[in-house]
Amino acid sequence: MGTGELGKWAWIIGLALLVLWGLLGAFGVDLPAIVGDIAVALAFIGGLLHFGGGDNTGFYIAALALAAFSGAAGTLFVDVLGNLVAGILGGAATAAGAAAAGSLIMVVYEWVMP
Repeated sequence: MGTGELGKWAWIIGLALLVLWGLLGAFGVDLPAIVGDIAVALAFIGGLLHFGGGDNTGFYIAALALAAFSGAAGTLFVDVLGNLVAGILGGAATAAGAAAAGSLIMVVYEWVMP
């Protein structure tokens, strides 16, 4: 298994944990903070290893749109449904943001290093 494959699985696991975190948070269940920290770290590592190479402009735009939409998702007509959608989109946006940060670090590294 190469680093790209390892990065892909790290990001998928981080995404799943963060979406689960948001889903449970919508129902008032609080998970330990270490779970969120590990999930964000996995998503960031996934960004470094999997999304770090090539042109990821579409991914960056999708991550930005997801973050923007997740902020407005809690204003749906039904409170429970709004909280549920906002929690799921918030978790996905956090994972996408962490992966985008990791990927951007690799882009800057490639610019600086010959």
